[in-house]
Amino acid sequence: MRARQASVDALAVVVLMGIILSIFDDTFADRSYLVAGMTPVVLLVLMALWASRLHEGGWVYTLGCLLIFAPLGSLAALHEPGPYGLPTVRTMTRLLASTVDAPVTLVSTVPPVEPSGTVLLVPFLIGFLATMPAAWLAFTTSRPLAPAMPLVLALAATIPLGVLEPTLLVQRGVVVGLLVIAWMVVRDRRRETSTGPARGAAGPVLTAVVTVALMSGVVGVLVPDGNQSDRVLLRGRTEPLPTLGAGMPRVTDGETREDVRLLRATGVPDGARLRFAALDLYDGSGWVPAEESPGSGGYGTYKRIGEDVRPLHTGGTTVVEVRILPGYDSDWLPMLGELTRIDLKFNPGRTEVSAVRYNQATSSALVIGGVDVEDEYSFESVTGQETFSRRDRTREPTDEQRQPSGAFLDPYLEPFDRDELLPLERVLLLARYLRSNGTVRLADGFDQSPEVLGRRMLGARGMVATQFQYSALMALASSRLGVAARVVTGAEPGPRGLVDYGSVTTWVELQFADGTWRPLDPSRYVGSRIAAEGEPAALPEPGDFVADQLARATRGKDREIRPPDGSTNPDGSPTVQQSPLRTALVAVAWVAGLVLVAFLLVPLLKRVRRWRRRRTPSWSGIYVNAWQEVLDAARDRGTPVPDGWSRVAQASALAAGVDLARRADAAVFAPGPSADASDGPAFWDDCLDLRRALLQDADRRHRWWAPFSPASLLAGWARARHGSGVAQVSHEDRRAGSQQPARA
Repeated sequence: MRARQASVDALAVVVLMGIILSIFDDTFADRSYLVAGMTPVVLLVLMALWASRLHEGGWVYTLGCLLIFAPLGSLAALHEPGPYGLPTVRTMTRLLASTVDAPVTLVSTVPPVEPSGTVLLVPFLIGFLATMPAAWLAFTTSRPLAPAMPLVLALAATIPLGVLEPTLLVQRGVVVGLLVIAWMVVRDRRRETSTGPARGAAGPVLTAVVTVALMSGVVGVLVPDGNQSDRVLLRGRTEPLPTLGAGMPRVTDGETREDVRLLRATGVPDGARLRFAALDLYDGSGWVPAEESPGSGGYGTYKRIGEDVRPLHTGGTTVVEVRILPGYDSDWLPMLGELTRIDLKFNPGRTEVSAVRYNQATSSALVIGGVDVEDEYSFESVTGQETFSRRDRTREPTDEQRQPSGAFLDPYLEPFDRDELLPLERVLLLARYLRSNGTVRLADGFDQSPEVLGRRMLGARGMVATQFQYSALMALASSRLGVAARVVTGAEPGPRGLVDYGSVTTWVELQFADGTWRPLDPSRYVGSRIAAEGEPAALPEPGDFVADQLARATRGKDREIRPPDGSTNPDGSPTVQQSPLRTALVAVAWVAGLVLVAFLLVPLLKRVRRWRRRRTPSWSGIYVNAWQEVLDAARDRGTPVPDGWSRVAQASALAAGVDLARRADAAVFAPGPSADASDGPAFWDDCLDLRRALLQDADRRHRWWAPFSPASLLAGWARARHGSGVAQVSHEDRRAGSQQPARA
């Protein structure tokens, strides 16, 4: 019995630790990390079982665990056996020193992490430190929940060390909860049987497991984990980031911009630009790269990478080869799209992957110590979508992404911040204003102070600035108008993939609802005029410009801006006066629509009329109504007969139904109802057959038009206004002698 109980406890510890450590599946490149994590688990379970059988105290077990910690870690995690298979003192010393840094190194590396080196100490430490107390408590105490507590703490420690959205995280947590509950019930029943007669534990175990499973399923459906950005991850160490100047190569004296050759790149798609640096934080004096990208939700820091990188978005990939030339002097490693793999060609003394830091949020990379002028590397990346339209939804920016230090622009942006426009439409409206009225200076200028972006650009009578300053202003204004934006520096390769200093440019990227960043081309916001001698053209009032653009857009010919109907200017005037022609066309369209609906309702109204006629309570009414169905069919097909004629005369004019007309007269002028109750319904059916025959004899045009013709409906309403119809039938029942057949 005791052997079976010990086997259950040992199996529970091993299985639970295996599930907990499997959360690292998305963190490491392969599952060899499980060897480092599960080796101490199995060994410590065996040691605890052996020590409990010998009835040794916990201090002996603890001492044994501490003695094997360093040697076991050197073999299982660092994979550094020394002479005769035993680790050296130097290796064990390095292991002890790396124990504190290992978790920091792991969270500072972009997944998937190569399972080698000190990062394997993380699963080893979790497995060792959790199993050490759990195994001993499982074999030496009868308290049900005691051995499970260290394992639950191990689960809590594993989650923030993994990726932001681990695969099957909720499912793994549910399985761990189910196993812990089942194990707790088994141990509790075991303690009860020690003081009384033995009772089966299968029933309580099954009940507990089913209850927890059902509750977990209901909670998972009703409260899905749809906002993973709220999950907390540990932050790794951050490296000092280069300044803007480190991202922009310099031109020395005596050289032109085209003389400074920076790099050669092959495989870049046509029209695509290599990126050097992404500047995503405005600090009050200029755009800089943030140590943690605003709104990134845990993955926007510069981290170590291996050869493989898991991109945030899926899509087609592009392979690019880059060769750095002597003119490139920067810490930023040229990239394109979202990196999936990088291969730096081996060259002693040159850049290695271990020196590269990559930010998944900005898709930019830097090299600690700077890029070497003789570096050669290739990389594969997901290029993603780069175009957008006004209908594409943008993501609501966080408070940080709104760049609080750029609030000085708000007074200048009031004319563009229209509530009736989408955030993207406001941005495109401002871009059009800058493009239409701005002047660009073809020179280097990086001043992005509030004085320049505010008073000297948006607040000046003549707007003159460099392309970089236009990008800085456009990104900051977009952030304030409700679309997260950032400034990117890079270059588009020229012939044969050559990039020189003259190719270096800047552009703005906007964030959309799917989390992707798409470029706003400089041609859409950089001033269209080039600075020359003399004063630049005077800027129009922004409010007048916006009103004019909205008036044009309301006419429906603007692909970027579409204000809703009824939009007004700040002074309350409509954005556009509705033209009389458009008003007339709208009215005609409404009338045509109403007429069409009315014609479509005609067949339904006729069917309702026929249903009411068939169910008349008058004994003679069914004869009158049935014959009226024949007359209505004749009217709808275009061959009406006068209402003042007798039924026989009407039938003769139609050349059909004379016998039915006489039967109707005989029934209507009879002193009372017929002795045969089926005569009325039979007469109704005969009249309907005659009605169908009349419609069938008409030509095709009248036959198709008859169901939709309102002629019989209008005639019926006219008879009702003159006092005939149903009232006439009642008169006929009371005084048959006064019946007017022509009005029946």
